[in-house]
Amino acid sequence: MAIDHWATAPTLHGERVLLRPTVLADVDGLARAYDLEATRYFLYGNNHSGPPTDESVADALASDRQVLTQVEAATGEIVGTTSIYDMSDVHRRVTVGYTWLSQRTRGSAINSEAKLLLLDHCFDALGVARVQFNVDDLNERSQRAVLGIGATKEGELRRHARRRDGSWRTTMVYSVIDQEWPQVRARLVERIAQRSG
Repeated sequence: MAIDHWATAPTLHGERVLLRPTVLADVDGLARAYDLEATRYFLYGNNHSGPPTDESVADALASDRQVLTQVEAATGEIVGTTSIYDMSDVHRRVTVGYTWLSQRTRGSAINSEAKLLLLDHCFDALGVARVQFNVDDLNERSQRAVLGIGATKEGELRRHARRRDGSWRTTMVYSVIDQEWPQVRARLVERIAQRSG
C-alpha cells in the first residue's frame, strides 16, 4: 500500500543526519540537545519554549505538525528537531520550522543536509509548489541561514506572535517555490560539500 506522505511523517536518511518521526522516548535526548539560550529566546511563548518534557513532546505529537527528531548519523545522538506544518494538499504548500539544533551541530553540514532532505521530500514526495520558512526578526543567524540555502524573502508579519519573555515578534517570511527548486537544490548540495571539507 502506498504511503500517504501528507498524513504520515517521513523518515529521511542522509550521510550526516537522519530525520525520523519523533516518539515520546526521544524526550531525554532532545532535552540534552536543547543547550542554547538563543533557542529558548526565539521560540514562541508556549510550552514548546522550554527544554523538551514528556508533556511538551506529547503536545507536539498531538498537533497537526509532522514532528521529526534530528539524529547525527555518525554517533546516533539526538541533536535537534524540526517540523513540517501548515500543510495544504489542496494548495500544495507547507511550512518547515520549529527547528533547532544543539550548539555543537549549528552551522554544520548537518543543518544543510537536513534542509536538503526536507526540501527533497516536500518537492518530490509531497509535490508541493511552495515551502515557507518563518523566522523571528531578531534571529539574524537563522535569517542568514535561510537566505544561504537560496530562499526568497517575501515580507514580514508585524506583531505576529509573542516570544517567551512576552515581547512581540515580527515574523519574517521566506519561501522556496517549485520552479526555483532545481537551482536551490544545486546550491544546497554545494554548501554541504563546502561544510564537509
